[in-house]
Amino acid sequence: MKLKQIVTRQCAAGMLLLLGLLLALSPAGQRTTLKSTPKDIALAIISRSDHMTAEEVADWLINKRPDILLVDLRTSEEYQQYHIPGAINIPLAKLFDEEYLYQLDPDKIIVLYSNGGTHAAQAWVLLRQLGIESYVLLGGLNYWVQAILNPQPPDDLVADEEILLYEFRKAASQFFTGGKAQIQSSQQQKPKTVPKPKFKFKRKKKADEGC
Repeated sequence: MKLKQIVTRQCAAGMLLLLGLLLALSPAGQRTTLKSTPKDIALAIISRSDHMTAEEVADWLINKRPDILLVDLRTSEEYQQYHIPGAINIPLAKLFDEEYLYQLDPDKIIVLYSNGGTHAAQAWVLLRQLGIESYVLLGGLNYWVQAILNPQPPDDLVADEEILLYEFRKAASQFFTGGKAQIQSSQQQKPKTVPKPKFKFKRKKKADEGC
């Protein structure tokens, strides 16, 4: 009788160990251990490590970097009208449905965007609370249209860095539109003034970055 109890307990312990191992190896298990505190989230926002610029995203797409995952949080109708090349569509209202949540590959650098930046920023905070790392596209799709698809030449008296930035944007516009930028930004949410990014497009993988 005692032998039977010992065997039963050993089997139960083995099952628990196996279930724990499977959970740890699953995306859900991995994400649970990465949950961020409100302080972590606040520090990420203050340090501006929560976003990527349109120029960074454009550079990665032009160079066909495979580890970037663009997520368009707008409605499917807006997505069909226009979206950044390569982006997948997960409407914000469905982002936390299981079938959509598991499209967020933790091995990729996830970049969220909406028309402006509000919905993407809200989604970023909620995902961080679940332990899912991501970035927000600074200025959203409106700024992408303004800076990448329809870049405006700078004034004559500008720093060399501004000229280089404009030359990159102009080349990116040719790449994404074939020289015919006809996409208009959303009329519902006008693009906000976005800080001019430094002319650097290299970014470490998330595994190499700090908080």
